[in-house]
Amino acid sequence: MECKGAIFRGKSAVMVVTPHSGTVVPSALLVHPAWEAVAGRLSDPGGKILATTARKSEITSISAMLHPCVIDLNVAANNAALSERLNRLGLCRTHTSRGEALYLPGLEPLDADVQCRIEEYWKPFHAAVLEELIRLRSLHNHVLMLVPHAGAWLSPYRDQLEAADCNFSTNHGASSERLIVSAMTQASQALDHSWVVNGKMIDTFAAQRYGRPEQGVHVIELEIGGRWRRAIEAAAGDSADEARPDADMAKILCAAEQAIESLPATSVAGDLMRELRDSWLE
Repeated sequence: MECKGAIFRGKSAVMVVTPHSGTVVPSALLVHPAWEAVAGRLSDPGGKILATTARKSEITSISAMLHPCVIDLNVAANNAALSERLNRLGLCRTHTSRGEALYLPGLEPLDADVQCRIEEYWKPFHAAVLEELIRLRSLHNHVLMLVPHAGAWLSPYRDQLEAADCNFSTNHGASSERLIVSAMTQASQALDHSWVVNGKMIDTFAAQRYGRPEQGVHVIELEIGGRWRRAIEAAAGDSADEARPDADMAKILCAAEQAIESLPATSVAGDLMRELRDSWLE
């Protein structure tokens, strides 16, 4: 298994990172019967299609291989819970989004097991993300890391029925220049997709830890929901097969590319790679 995920290297100032698009379950976990139904189950069909669209447009993409229930690559490595009221939704989940127990009683992962997954899967994936981010920043005055995910669909406590088609998050506006967000929301609206900025998923991991707009590193998280996700699921089903490029996503990516390229040059202070690495290891 490639711990770094599937990597496609392009030269665009935009890169797409999909932490929740994996479907693989390690064979060691299949001794627990509940994992058999999880293996191959796609949590983020929108993210998978976005990565495919990015590759067709020669945009860098890094896609997780592991199912996010094995280890969530958009959660801090300190295993903090995603919700104060739901501790089981941490770095390595013990239940599915449907409330199904993933482990036999008494065999849930111990701290040592979680740490092993961090070393084997989480750190290599984020090291690859950081490497590509720094490579692209050396080529461009600004770079945008677009992170599609399925946070709402991994939690049984979030209402998904009335979700917007495009849910953009920028850590309260701190992870990206507003111009880029505006370009993407305008493109979404022109395509008749509903959108919201900094709604329920306002302060997720990637935007918090990677966003450095003052140094030319912008991060926007995107969850495809609502009517758009339902249309994607109806067209492809809950399948792990290779997704087809999507014309609407290509237009949103194009809007992001044009916006990022229009920003004035900015300087990098200090050791950006070390600063970012230290941040995501906190």
